[in-house]
Amino acid sequence: MTRPFLRTLIVLSLAAGLAACGSVEDDEEGGTAPGGSAAGSSSAAFPVSIKHKFGTTEIEQAPERIVVIGDGGTDDVDALYALGVHPVAMSKDAFAADGIHPWLKDKVDTERTKLLDTMNGVDYEEVAALQPDLILATSDFQLDKNYDKLAAVAPTVGFETEWGRQTWQKHVQVVGKAVGREEKAEQVVEDTEAAIAKVKEKHPALKGRTYSLSIGNTPAKIFTIASEDDFAAKLMGELGLRLTPSVTDIKTVSGSPTGELSFEQLDKLDADLVIIAFTTPELRKAFEASTLVKNMGAVRDDRYVVTDVSTISQLRSPSALGIPWALDNLEPGFAKLDR
Repeated sequence: MTRPFLRTLIVLSLAAGLAACGSVEDDEEGGTAPGGSAAGSSSAAFPVSIKHKFGTTEIEQAPERIVVIGDGGTDDVDALYALGVHPVAMSKDAFAADGIHPWLKDKVDTERTKLLDTMNGVDYEEVAALQPDLILATSDFQLDKNYDKLAAVAPTVGFETEWGRQTWQKHVQVVGKAVGREEKAEQVVEDTEAAIAKVKEKHPALKGRTYSLSIGNTPAKIFTIASEDDFAAKLMGELGLRLTPSVTDIKTVSGSPTGELSFEQLDKLDADLVIIAFTTPELRKAFEASTLVKNMGAVRDDRYVVTDVSTISQLRSPSALGIPWALDNLEPGFAKLDR
């Protein structure tokens, strides 16, 4: 498993609705990609064929009613909004009170886009009632069992080879092709990459410095990034940061890039910058009460940053609109290394 802590490490306790109003159209504010404008879908781009693990999806004409299914990331949704497209429905964020990922709060209009509860499984009748002409499901970690039923409702695009393996850039390009906005998709990629480069330029002191990135969601245990192959590590690497060597040889979880530490090993998290999120205040209190934590150089020198779980999740499952949001949340931590 290579996708976010939020969906892979937290234990989850897992009536057809009226069709929501929505359409593929230019965003009335001129598009959501930074500095870009939403050019309309080109009818000349169709038909298009998109190959993926489950076959080849043929899209005969510009889709007007898109449904996004996926609880394993927001790649498709982010790409749509960055391209100036409003889906008629999307899987909601089960961990947000309003069902909307925090970096999309000013973009999702629930009067135009229905929020679907797909954490316990897909309600295929509900999806069919929306009358979609395209389903994007590259972030659906249950797609191996969902694909055939979704494809029976409408043309469905799945992940390329394996869930969680596609880069955020590839997601944007695939969605751009599916909606006839490939040129706009390339601009979205450039804009997001420019946002990453801007953070690197602002904080040259990050180059060559070490970090650890973790989450506390279980008593007496911490999960941490333990491999440079993780999407979060690759993103941090673009800023010039590298994982602290003390976490790269620890026990990993089910062969994933996620390492597991007991409270007797917390000193391994020490680095130039220590970043961590907790799912409850009690877990944070227990962590910070540890003598090993109190003695960390990062804690003593105020290079210890507590963020939220959504930020960690976005770093591990980066998407076009979420990346700048997550990096902005880590700005206080990056500034600590400038001193």
